[in-house]
Amino acid sequence: MTSKLTRKSVHMTLCGKGGVGKSVIARLLTEYLIEKGEAPLAFDADPVNASFAAVRAFDVEKVSLIDADQQINPGLFDKLVLRSVESNRSVVLDTGAASYVPLFNYMRELGLAETLNENGFDLFFHVALAGGPALPFTVENLREVCLNFGQDAGVMVWLNHYWEEIERNGKRFADWPVYRENADCIRAVFEINRMASHTSGADFAALLRENKSFSEAVDAHSDFNILMRSRLLKIRRTMFEGMDAILGIDTPKEVEVAS
Repeated sequence: MTSKLTRKSVHMTLCGKGGVGKSVIARLLTEYLIEKGEAPLAFDADPVNASFAAVRAFDVEKVSLIDADQQINPGLFDKLVLRSVESNRSVVLDTGAASYVPLFNYMRELGLAETLNENGFDLFFHVALAGGPALPFTVENLREVCLNFGQDAGVMVWLNHYWEEIERNGKRFADWPVYRENADCIRAVFEINRMASHTSGADFAALLRENKSFSEAVDAHSDFNILMRSRLLKIRRTMFEGMDAILGIDTPKEVEVAS
């Protein structure tokens, strides 16, 4: 496949609610960039959990961006941005729900997207929508991100059906008002579909639980048996083929990244 990564990119997960799949998205992004021949800088800035940093294969650096008063430490965030620009490498930053509000406000004050764009980096915010009780909150979260950053950064929506189907009165996301109102800034819509619970779903859950990369899990010397490895190879292929639409696209596209 031809890579569309024409510029370096900064990918940030951004959601004010925990447990919606931000760290899973960060893992997928990091391994995808590695598959494309990059060596991305990976940072875990979640002050509560370290799910992303637990994947040793990605060499994720645990960073703290907030102080004891739960406010963003401008010096620490500025240092992280400078490191990213000076490295001339793409970046994946997994942020935590607890730091969402102060980080959101400081990035808006800083004009982060403009600064990165001027230095040759594209900025992408990855926003997860989760079903059930989390859906109203995550939809409003998406609307807020689009309103404040959509003109300068690319917004990537991840419909996480893994635990529960995301739907409203039988309508697909493309028919919802939040999509129609923000279609100009939503660069892509990814759907992580539900997987067969006793096969693919169990294998993917084991990969996440054991903090393995796809590459580690499908290796012939891994603890995963040949059937599990075969299913995980299929999941990876489907996901990464879908993620080829992440960069270099001009109009929103719907892509299924798991089945």
